[in-house]
Amino acid sequence: MTVASFISDTLVIAVFMLAGFFIREIVKPVQRLFLPSSLIGGLVLLILGPQLLNWVEVPASCGKLPNVLIDIVMASLVFGVNFDKDKIMSYLDYVCVPMPIYGIQMALGVWLGYILQQTWPGLPTGWGVMGVFSFHGGHGTAAAAASTFEKLGVAGNMSVGMVLSTVGLIVAMAVGMVIVNVGVRRGWASYVKEPKAQPPYFYGGVLPEEKRASIGRTVTTSISINHLALQAAWLLSALYLGRVLFKTVGAYIPFVATLPSVLRGVFGGAVLWKLIQIFKLEKYVDLKTIHLISGFLLEVVVFTAMATLDIDFISSYIIPIIIYSVVMVAVTVPTVLFCAKRFCRSEWFEKAVMAFGAATGNTSTGLALVRAVDPESQSSAGDTHGVYTTLTAWKDAFVGFAPAWLMSGIAVTVGTGAAICVAFLVLGFLFFDTKRRKSA
Repeated sequence: MTVASFISDTLVIAVFMLAGFFIREIVKPVQRLFLPSSLIGGLVLLILGPQLLNWVEVPASCGKLPNVLIDIVMASLVFGVNFDKDKIMSYLDYVCVPMPIYGIQMALGVWLGYILQQTWPGLPTGWGVMGVFSFHGGHGTAAAAASTFEKLGVAGNMSVGMVLSTVGLIVAMAVGMVIVNVGVRRGWASYVKEPKAQPPYFYGGVLPEEKRASIGRTVTTSISINHLALQAAWLLSALYLGRVLFKTVGAYIPFVATLPSVLRGVFGGAVLWKLIQIFKLEKYVDLKTIHLISGFLLEVVVFTAMATLDIDFISSYIIPIIIYSVVMVAVTVPTVLFCAKRFCRSEWFEKAVMAFGAATGNTSTGLALVRAVDPESQSSAGDTHGVYTTLTAWKDAFVGFAPAWLMSGIAVTVGTGAAICVAFLVLGFLFFDTKRRKSA
């Protein structure tokens, strides 16, 4: 691939990304499902491409970009993460809501995937773990895990991940609104007597003038260095540092050199941010801009992964994927309601819908469900989930570890998921059991 051909491919991606955006703007029902423009644009290119209508050539780079860009995206997940001890302690009960779900989705998903693979042997190795990364992380996390699988020689999980992530978004809103309506009617909600409709811009893509905010803050003069260039340099340097660390340590401990590449971004981002804090260089960093760059790259990852979806593969295995999705959602709903009601001292229902949305779609769908029962943003559900995300940033490493474990069987991954579930349930019952507290 030459630089010129890559630029030509980028032009095609840009055109269909715009197409996805305007389709989302015009077709209002799509907005209610929270399907991103990148996914819609990629789907349009897939339909027009060689696998179906054969009207447009899908750029050759689309099949390679997710594996490359996802390492950069992973570096941003831990870059800038700070731990506020007081804030964490005040919100610690909520951690015992989504983490048992995460553990169940990992353990049950891998086991169920293995069982279904006995009937449909063509399913890719380890595909069952894609549920936790798709439902509990969304398209980006699923792409990261699938990229790791591909580097280990296992194809097919990218298609599984994209389908499951899309199913997750639809389930998050469809099932989530059922939970919202039932909960409000039963008096579980703290702030409303009936679910509140959101203004049109909440679902759309264009904000009204009064709602538009800055996407970042410049930290340097333009005569020194372009602000965007500096922030991109920080992000890319995190991945570079991770690669150097893994290469150096791997020279002495060969096992380290074989670890999945996504972990280089995770560890590189964590180490570089710690160095920035030690040398007090925070004034040169704008985290909003860095996350904006990461978000842009994630859009490209989702677009290209969707545009290269293997239609023959999905059509052959749609039945086990549907069975898998139904079972996972059927387990997630009662678990999240039970844990939230049992462990959360206040606003348990708002936190339950937040956890459900984030454990089937993504953080955005969780926040959307919270807005339906908390239109004035009075609850702490959003902030609580933010603290949870910070406190459990370590679980992003499973995106790299789990696929590697699954190359030699399901025992380690199932055991890890079960251990996470049991550990956080035990913590919840020991320290946050509201039923025991009331009886006492």
